[in-house]
Amino acid sequence: MKKYWEPDGDRPGLKRVKSRLPASSGEELLSIVHAVQEAQTRLLLIVDPAVADLGERARFVVDELESALEFLLDDDVDEPADAQLARIKEFHAQDGQRSSALSQALRDYAGLAESLKDRLVEADEAFDVRLIAEARKLAEDLQRRALESAPEAGASAAATTIRNQLLHLMVGRVGAIRKTAAHVLRRHPEIAREVTSAYERRRRAVARREKARKAAEAGQANGKPAAAPASVTPAPSTN
Repeated sequence: MKKYWEPDGDRPGLKRVKSRLPASSGEELLSIVHAVQEAQTRLLLIVDPAVADLGERARFVVDELESALEFLLDDDVDEPADAQLARIKEFHAQDGQRSSALSQALRDYAGLAESLKDRLVEADEAFDVRLIAEARKLAEDLQRRALESAPEAGASAAATTIRNQLLHLMVGRVGAIRKTAAHVLRRHPEIAREVTSAYERRRRAVARREKARKAAEAGQANGKPAAAPASVTPAPSTN
């Protein structure tokens, strides 16, 4: 909004559609984002207070161990630890913010790091081996506190409803801004691509690949050869 509000040379500005997208939309969106963050924190304090207290440090430790392991094993040598790390990363790729997921991630990364501890220090002298013990302690603390806390169902449901309503409002505002920018900046595809959703582009790409895969399988089942993919580079999406 701020970057492309005013026109610049032959590039139009969002200002030209201010009757549909008021200048205040950007600040309003930031306010909604802050409200979503606060609502999420309130929800976590009710349903998973351990994450509110320990989550930030736990995620930091997981990231540090993952980074150290990736650096160590990125050596063009195929060994069992490579497969172990790949499985751990795949398993935890969709982890949310709940203490149960963090606790398991801490244990998994700590276990692999412990088995490679000497090599981790050899590869990077600044690697802090104390992170391994801390990861295990954090995992135990998260699990223990999760078992001790039993949220009241009514309070949890109310907090969830408020958080979800704010999320719905935020997504709607973001979508409106993106659609408007895609229209105004349609003659500038490099900018239009910048303001569209990378997640949506990836989702559409996955859907296209899945559709092509199913079509190829159906063709093979009917005795027809799979069609060769067209060698055409698609134009950047502005949706």
